[in-house]
Amino acid sequence: MKGISMIVENIMRREVVTAIEDEPIIKIAHLMMEKNVRSVVIVDRENKPIGIVTDTDVLSRGIGSCNLYETPVKKIMTSNPVTASPTDNVLDIVKIMGEKRFRRMPVVNDEGKLIGIISIGDIAPQVMIQLELLRDSL
Repeated sequence: MKGISMIVENIMRREVVTAIEDEPIIKIAHLMMEKNVRSVVIVDRENKPIGIVTDTDVLSRGIGSCNLYETPVKKIMTSNPVTASPTDNVLDIVKIMGEKRFRRMPVVNDEGKLIGIISIGDIAPQVMIQLELLRDSL
């Protein structure tokens, strides 16, 4: 496509809400509300993603299933999340998200450290811009 380069680095969000795996689920839920986000990336001491937890995880695996004040988030998180590189093609990321059925993907550098996050909500407006540019060039 012509126009803006469709690589992850140009679309990803650099500010990522993170937590450690031993945090209680209730703290993660409060963090999501406070930061107005729908996911929290769970990182290790080296800031490498080891999991991701979404608002859906809190609702479906947390509420009613365990003590939110005592149960660590590692019990409900998705472990070993699929990650993207800043140089990945966004269309490849969309394909992976569709095949694996998730909406958010941590972005890591060459050392595997978290540097951002990309979501379908970030990608959709950019795809629309690219489609409009393509339409206008015809």
